[in-house]
Amino acid sequence: MFVFPESGIAIGSYKLKFKTWHKLADTTSVRKIEDVEKYLSQFDSTSLATDTAITDTTTTLAVKRTISIASLQFYNNDASAFYPFFASLDSAKLGKLVQIYHYGDSQIECDRMTGVLREKLQEKFGGNGPGLISPLPVAATTHCSQSQSDSWQRYTAYGYHDAKAKHNKYGPMCSYARFTPALKKQAIDSTNTKEAWFEMRPSGMAQMHSKTFHSATMYFGNNLFPFNLTVLADDKPVWQNKISVSASMQKLNWTFATTPKRIRFLFSGADSPDVYAVALRDTTGVLVNNIAMRGNDGNTFKKINSSEIVETYNDLGTDLIILQFGGNAVPHLRNEASARAYGQAFQAQIRYVKQCAPNAAIMVIGPSDMSTTFNGEYITWPHLEQLNEGMKEAAFAEGCAFWDMFAVMGGKNSMASWVTNKPPYAGPDYTHFTKAGANKMAELLYKAIDDEYMAWKSAFAPL
Repeated sequence: MFVFPESGIAIGSYKLKFKTWHKLADTTSVRKIEDVEKYLSQFDSTSLATDTAITDTTTTLAVKRTISIASLQFYNNDASAFYPFFASLDSAKLGKLVQIYHYGDSQIECDRMTGVLREKLQEKFGGNGPGLISPLPVAATTHCSQSQSDSWQRYTAYGYHDAKAKHNKYGPMCSYARFTPALKKQAIDSTNTKEAWFEMRPSGMAQMHSKTFHSATMYFGNNLFPFNLTVLADDKPVWQNKISVSASMQKLNWTFATTPKRIRFLFSGADSPDVYAVALRDTTGVLVNNIAMRGNDGNTFKKINSSEIVETYNDLGTDLIILQFGGNAVPHLRNEASARAYGQAFQAQIRYVKQCAPNAAIMVIGPSDMSTTFNGEYITWPHLEQLNEGMKEAAFAEGCAFWDMFAVMGGKNSMASWVTNKPPYAGPDYTHFTKAGANKMAELLYKAIDDEYMAWKSAFAPL
């Protein structure tokens, strides 16, 4: 290290570098959290409490909010946009169905984070079932076991690996599946009948309340020819019919006295419908839908026709929408200006979601810390902090809550400590949480929501 040139030695197209003595002795340039568990434990107690005066139609009430790095953030500390959602949570105990949609990138894939959040909310406010399930998920999930015939193909409004439609009717999960190619009507042989199936089963890896449900609703549409549908519950037929041609979204619902161990959907026809989702649920309590979109940077919603989204939202209800994105944009940021531009573009996406669900509370979650290497050290990607700040500004401008996952982790250069934690809280890609890390983050997210709920409860609906 004393004799090696600081600028390195060129060997063909490569450059070989060695850490300098000065860099080795520097303990301040890259921050490390020595004990992640101890660091996170600070959020278990009240860091700061403030009284916020909120005026309603009858009186002025002081809402005492608990504020820390891990709290939900609101513009001017005014959390009143979430009060209707908190009132809905209270009514869930009395028989109302409360719907939460958790949209995000691969950080929430396989029901990570969402599963813990769902279970804790269902424990407190009631409810069962995993919610909306894609007929052809991009990866196996823990909240529902699935299998399907080989003919199914996935169509998404995002990414590059899945098929793309010639229309923008992608539905509430921003994707759908078909068992025949999407062709023009004149190109389809109406006498050539195709058969396909998919089935869903409660997963042994799911949280307890996700394993139980008494209702299944399938959302589909856009079929050019009629098709036959048979539904089996535990290998016994419970429904069979011919479905007519439809260019719009349709739905079919089935109820069960006890949770089936297996539900199988059998299709037969010359042309497949676009199958958007199956909702496995109860009709009361809280339902949290996990909608993971691998590779998505959050700028997809405006590409999707709103009619199918709005119809599903109106049918199931929409009380809270969580938008957790940003990570997939980070490696492509060139400068601070591009980070600001992302924030502005994301604000337009929030505005579109608000148009689809005008009565829903909306929460934005920024990216986790993500590491790249520089001179042999794992450091935060350039401009990630500016992107995170831009997302917060976009959320505030649209009257939404913001949860700063980057700050909760420990801020700049914290990812390396999460990777080396025992057990590891993040994977060797220095980007994604492990299951243990995702669970820990979800517990903190739930606490942030519950703290705000309890502050509202104390002021507006005291026990």
